Order: sequence, then structure tokens, then C-alpha cells
Amino acid sequence: MKLFKKLSLLIISAVTAIVFISVPTSADGGADSASVTYNPVDISGFKRYTGGEMRENQNYYIDGDVKISGEKTVTVPKNSRLVVRGGSLLTVYFGSSLVVKGELTVEPSANVAVSGEFVSHDGATVYNYGNFSGTTSSVMHLSSIFVVGSTGITALSGEISVYRQGLIIVHNRFTIAKPADVTLTGQIICEKSGQVFIKGVLSITMSGEIISNGTLCLYKNTYCGGEVTLNEGSEFIRLNGGRFTFTKAGRFNDNRVPAEDSSKDEEIELVSYPKTKDETSIDKESDEVHWLGVDVSRYQGAIDWERVKASGVDFVLLRSSIGDGTETISGEDIRFAKNAVQAKEAGLMVGAYHYLWAETPQDARIEARFFIKTIEPYDLDFPAVLDFEEPSQQDNLTNEERTEIARVFLEEVKRAGYYPMLYTNKSWATTYLNMDELSEYEVWLAEWFPDPSYQGDYGIWQYTAYGKVAGIDGGVDLDVCYKNYPKMIRESKGS
Repeated sequence: MKLFKKLSLLIISAVTAIVFISVPTSADGGADSASVTYNPVDISGFKRYTGGEMRENQNYYIDGDVKISGEKTVTVPKNSRLVVRGGSLLTVYFGSSLVVKGELTVEPSANVAVSGEFVSHDGATVYNYGNFSGTTSSVMHLSSIFVVGSTGITALSGEISVYRQGLIIVHNRFTIAKPADVTLTGQIICEKSGQVFIKGVLSITMSGEIISNGTLCLYKNTYCGGEVTLNEGSEFIRLNGGRFTFTKAGRFNDNRVPAEDSSKDEEIELVSYPKTKDETSIDKESDEVHWLGVDVSRYQGAIDWERVKASGVDFVLLRSSIGDGTETISGEDIRFAKNAVQAKEAGLMVGAYHYLWAETPQDARIEARFFIKTIEPYDLDFPAVLDFEEPSQQDNLTNEERTEIARVFLEEVKRAGYYPMLYTNKSWATTYLNMDELSEYEVWLAEWFPDPSYQGDYGIWQYTAYGKVAGIDGGVDLDVCYKNYPKMIRESKGS
């Protein structure tokens, strides 16, 4: 009997304590002084850019209105430079991409508006002395230096990832707008003349850091598993109850001259989480385990994996992909890569699943190969899972057809060297699939009752879709694992 009361441990209420910490730091902005104020660019030898492909070792300029649209990708190559001249507008429409591998300069009074994708690679540089904005539909991946110059205004509203190599240096105004959802694994440095306004969702990971020498204005509660430093002369403004809430791994360094305002220590909140069980109780060599887990997709939004781990969660199953990647709304889950890296960094065991749309064995094989390609860069601890539950498959196919589709998908995953598993609910397992023909594969069962009534074998039980876990906003699926899959996977590979 798998008792439900054991699982209630995951429903956590955080115990908070207000803490003031002062730790000296020697961090500085590190910006080249030449990047602070704009010096006009001599565009002699530059080519006027109106669209099309750019070539390496060639510089370009825009002096009008240029649109990147029609699902097109434009790349500024290494050793090349693109200058958006004053009074000009560069627009990246939804479905299209601007990729910077060289250098992008936005002159004063120039505009860059992104509704699609903006990617800056490690080694690239972006200088904004004009207006750079991202709409709610924009997706930005920043691995470069991004300088907001003395006349620059940057306002981001979509989904933004600042990776470990990413560095945003602010000399004027940088706003994370209310609709924005930002994950910071790199650095934001606000210089003395800079102003950083945090109005949207900002998740600071274990490697993320904010250093403020200027004005830092916080409009909402921001969770931090990394580091925040306020240097001498920095002004910290809180509006609408905004504050930093630090996880156990988070760190706050306040190097400001002590203020007369006695409420200063209320600006920072350090959250400690009660342990639901002794961490040493996880026996990774035992065949029978009782590990607690969650499964998530893009719909859970930004997740503080440090808090999830601290709340007692042992493993996570991430949606990596949906469909075969060829349709507009199919492809890799937009949060998979981020979640896979951050969950691992937080010390969680990680698995992945693919939501299947296929209605033929041929399409199932295509989707399986797309799934394999998506998870290939990551070291998974748990099985590679087929999520098979789409209503159209239930309505349009026979039991034999559904079973064959599942078999083909799982075989393809196994052939690629992964440990396959089938996710299904009791209704599908007993009515819509011939489970005897799939008996060689592990099962992750969804049955939202205090005790499951399914009589078949299963190694993971999803027991509710309405759980509450620290670090995840809203309801989330909760799971318990009874088999030591990391060990089983190692043994299947002979290691």
C-alpha cells in the first residue's frame, strides 16, 4: 500500500526570517570607458544594409527602416559590425531572428524593436546608445556583453535568458518590464550613472549576480539563489512591496554607508525552508526507493530550483518537446534547456518527457527522433518518457494502432541508447492500450487518488496535479518514485 500521507510532505509552507548581512566586496563595473559615451562611428568602407545575408569581415550600417520578417534569420557574423544609425529603425518581427556573433551598435536616437528572437553569442558585443526594446512576444538569449551606454534606454518585456557568459553593463536606464520573465545566470552591473528597474519576473540562479553602484529599483518580490551586491553610493528603492528573497544559496552584500533609516534591514528577506526528511536518507544504491518529485513544462514559468530542492523534492521530470518540431506550435519546450541546467545545478535528479501527437507509426518515429535530438545535450538520471494521452489519438485510433504507435516510439528511444518509459493514466492503460504488448517498458502512472487502483506495474506515480511546492508558482504535478532508475540505467549500460 502506497500511503498518501507520506506524500503530503511536499506541500510546504516557507518559514521566513528577516536577516541583514554585510559582506565587503571589491567588485567593480569592469566596463571600458570608451563604451560609456558614444563616439561617432566612421562608416567609411561600411556597406548599407537593407536585408539579406551579411558576410564575415564586412561591416554594415542601417540608415532607414529595415524589417526582419517572414521567419527569416539574420546573422551579424564574427569580425563584422552592424551600426543602426541615428533616426533609423531595425525591427525583428515575431517568427524571425537576429543573431549577433560580431558587434551591434545602436546610435543615439536609433531604435531596435524585437518581437521575435534576439541571440547574442559569447564573444559578441552589443552597444546600445539609443532605444532597444523587446515586446511581450520576444525571446532573448544573451551570452555576450550588452552595454547600455550613457544615452541608451533598454526595456525588455518578453522571455530573457542571461547565460553564464552574459554581462549587462548599465550606464543609463535598463528596465525589466512588468510582462518580462528573466532568468539571470550571468551578471547585471549597474554603474554609478545607471538605473535598473525590475518590474517583471526575475529569477537569479546560483551563478547569477547583480552588482549595483547606481540606482536599483525593485517593484516586486524577487527570488535570488545567487548574489546581490549594493556598493557605496548605491540607492536601493522598493516600490509596491518589492524585496529580494534569498534562498539558502543566496547571498546579499551591503557595502553602502549605513543609513539613518532604521527600516533598512527590512529590505532583505532570507528564507529558510524546513527539511521534510534527512537529506542523507536518499540511498542511491537501494533498489527500492521513495523519492518525491515534480513534473513541469513551460506552463510553470520561471522556477527557483534552489527552493524546490530545499523543499524536499528529489527529482524532476521535464517536458522537453511536443510534436515533431515541424509545425508552428510544435518543437522544443521553450523552458527545457534552462530547466535542465538549473535543476541539475540545484542537485536534483532529472528526466525528460515528450508529448506525442503522432497518429501513425511513421510520425511516431519522426517525433521520437526529434525527442532524442532535443535531450541529447543533457545527462539524464531518469528515463526518457513518452507522454501518450492526446484526446485526438483516443478518438481517432484503435487500441492496436495506439499500441503500435507507442511501441515504435519507445523502440526508437531504446535504440538510441536511452532507457524508455511510458507515461499514461489508468483509463488509457486499461481501455485504450494493450499493455501486455508494452510490458518490457517502465510505466509512469497518473491516477489522482489517495491510493491508486491500477493493478499493473509502475515505477512512478503522479498522484495530483494541484500540488504546492516552494519555488514554483501555482499548482504543479506531484510524483513519487519507487524504483531506483539512475541505478537501473547504469546497470543497463553495464557501468
